[in-house]
Amino acid sequence: MIMDKHKRFSDKKGFLEWYNELTEWKDDVDYNDYRHATPDLQKWFLEIKDIIPPLNGEFSPADEELGNGEFQEADYCIAKDAIYVAFAWSDAEKIYPIVTKLVQKHNVAFFDIPNDRVVYPNGYILSLTDTVKSPSTSIFQRIKRLFRFKMY
Repeated sequence: MIMDKHKRFSDKKGFLEWYNELTEWKDDVDYNDYRHATPDLQKWFLEIKDIIPPLNGEFSPADEELGNGEFQEADYCIAKDAIYVAFAWSDAEKIYPIVTKLVQKHNVAFFDIPNDRVVYPNGYILSLTDTVKSPSTSIFQRIKRLFRFKMY
């Protein structure tokens, strides 16, 4: 997930509250439309969509073109302060450096789900890893297993 750099959290609890609210997808917006996102997120999306096309929305390839690019299409869910992206597991390792390069270029934050952390453009990192395991500790592990692909 790519985030606006101003959505800064000092602790895991605050981040998870925001994340859980966001992923209810209750806003009255078209989550395929990048135009309601912050300007930096829009710039990030407009560049990444040419590399990894969206599965839905105005930039999605025609049905006969699906699967013909270097990468499989991705599922983008675009909110005001974040873009949640689900990439195919088979592409994840190749996509990770592309995503991180564009995160730096466009000055946005990055919720690095596989590594349980949020990375901000100024170098601040919010770790989401618990030092003590609890029943709620593995929310991100459950997400990864559920979808069986990496999400960034």
